[in-house]
Amino acid sequence: MKQMKKINFLTILICIGVLAACNSTGDKYVIKGVVHDHIADGDVVYIYDFNDGSIIDSTKIASGKFFIEGDINDAKAVRLVVEHHHVNFILEKGNITIDMIEEPYKVNGSPLTEKLNSFLAGYEKIFEDVREEIQSLSESASELEVIANRDKIMEKVSAKIDQLMKSFLEQHPNDVLGAMILCTWVENQIGVTEEKFAEYSGIVGERVHNFGPLKQISEYYASMGKTAVGQPFIDFTIENGNVDGTPASLSDYVGKGKYVLVDFWASWCAPCRIEAPVIAEVYNKYKGDKFEVLGVAVWDKRDATLQSMKEDGHGWPQIIDAQAIPTEIYGIQGIPHIILFGPDGTIVARELRGEKLKSKVAEVMNQ
Repeated sequence: MKQMKKINFLTILICIGVLAACNSTGDKYVIKGVVHDHIADGDVVYIYDFNDGSIIDSTKIASGKFFIEGDINDAKAVRLVVEHHHVNFILEKGNITIDMIEEPYKVNGSPLTEKLNSFLAGYEKIFEDVREEIQSLSESASELEVIANRDKIMEKVSAKIDQLMKSFLEQHPNDVLGAMILCTWVENQIGVTEEKFAEYSGIVGERVHNFGPLKQISEYYASMGKTAVGQPFIDFTIENGNVDGTPASLSDYVGKGKYVLVDFWASWCAPCRIEAPVIAEVYNKYKGDKFEVLGVAVWDKRDATLQSMKEDGHGWPQIIDAQAIPTEIYGIQGIPHIILFGPDGTIVARELRGEKLKSKVAEVMNQ
């Protein structure tokens, strides 16, 4: 009979530890937060990935507090949302505290978040200084003088923001903090131009370039460049775009020897429907061998579009059920967006509305 070897329990414990380490999903994060008393117990707290909009984690408020923990392999730029309140931060391993009792909300506990806080504090200091400058100017100058100096003040603001942005982006050119800083700048919209975005894009690396929201902005600027005034039209086809369900293309109307006013609209869009009588006015005045109007219904349900066309008396041709196909091609972020195409399909003008629309159509038709 074979003698059994003695079991070494220390060896077993070591092996279990090794296996646990191998099976670990990553380093831990622990988030402890407090909220204002107007946020009710039971309300859900969500953490969204800023990169792709997916939900990373969630929990419920209990006694004015929330607690979330999980595994993380790499730092992520995130947005925490509860009700209509939100705060942006960088989620990484360690203990993070969030105070949502008074604005501005405070997030502490991770190295990258601390650096983000430093950037945000610098950003806020710029505007605090500007507010003080405007206040001081208002006390010693007339309203007209304040207005006259506004452009100079905003130039100063843009220069300070530029200096702050570059100082952080040069230190974090290819990480999640660099991406978050660029997103913050775009979100605040101060000094945001295609040229300045391109300049900052030249500082950062591939990881920041491929960050979801920033990639969308790059694509937006690219589409705007391809469909700017003076550029030829880009065609698109909607498989059931005609009212009878047959395919419809932009090229069925544009580039056929007429000026074509194309209105990108939706039934739920109140400004779109307010604009309809203006479009009807120019259509009734100029329709014929040299001028046409085309409606393109986007981001809408087919039945709602048809009902709206009936209610508002759209008497001009329509491409319906286009959804986001044309808006992505033409870099349209808001509607109504009205574009005037020339007889050969060249883009003559964009973002026409109201009197500006009527004036531009009259100008080209009276040439």
